[in-house]
Amino acid sequence: MKLYIVSFLFMISNCCGSVDIGKYLKTCERNSPDVNDCLVEAIQNGISAMAGGIKDIGVPSIDPFYQKEVRFDYKNNLIKAKMAAKNSWVRGLKDSTVKDVRLRADDDSFYMEVDMFSPAISVDGKYEGGGSYNDLNVTAYGDYVTNMTDLVYTWKMEGKPETIGDDVFVRITSFYMRPDVSNMHVYLSNDSPNSKDLTDLGVKLVNENWRLLYKELLPFAQSNWNKIGIKVANKIFLKVPYNKLFPNN
Repeated sequence: MKLYIVSFLFMISNCCGSVDIGKYLKTCERNSPDVNDCLVEAIQNGISAMAGGIKDIGVPSIDPFYQKEVRFDYKNNLIKAKMAAKNSWVRGLKDSTVKDVRLRADDDSFYMEVDMFSPAISVDGKYEGGGSYNDLNVTAYGDYVTNMTDLVYTWKMEGKPETIGDDVFVRITSFYMRPDVSNMHVYLSNDSPNSKDLTDLGVKLVNENWRLLYKELLPFAQSNWNKIGIKVANKIFLKVPYNKLFPNN
């Protein structure tokens, strides 16, 4: 999921910093009684318009979306694990549906929630990593695939208007997301012959108990999403003036 949210924010940040935002993304009057309905349409159309990328402004495809590397470090009592996922592809964003948007914005504050539904999201790529339990050490590397279905989640962004030069922008200070997943299945190959059997057993246990593992790892994932969401969201909000993103008229 971290790759998924980054892909959408990356798409918007690249397009809006170099061209007229209205060419690719509908703008909405923030004081209009219909602003939330307008934003539902704006975000939905933005996903569809940019799913395959836009070459003339250098926006890559967001479905699939390429991520060079993501690192993971987990420790819990006697269990330790480190993993680096490389050359990953995230697929399924273009089939997502924006269910609802709630905006509260004025001259002193900004808060937006976006309710999303994705019927299926998959992430695949290469990985390398290792782990230990007591005195047992395992090293593995190969291919990985994670398939998730029926994802329900809300993006929550909070920020404050900030004057830079002659324009007012919004600086995002908080980002939150907690996806509910109907089902998840993980596949790992292992090109290390010394630990292949242990990897196969581990994957089997993960798939049989994925809800417990997901709940255990969620706080760590949310911490990363917050940092990445703030950083990437500010690429658009600190480039495009507030009154162009959300006209006040």
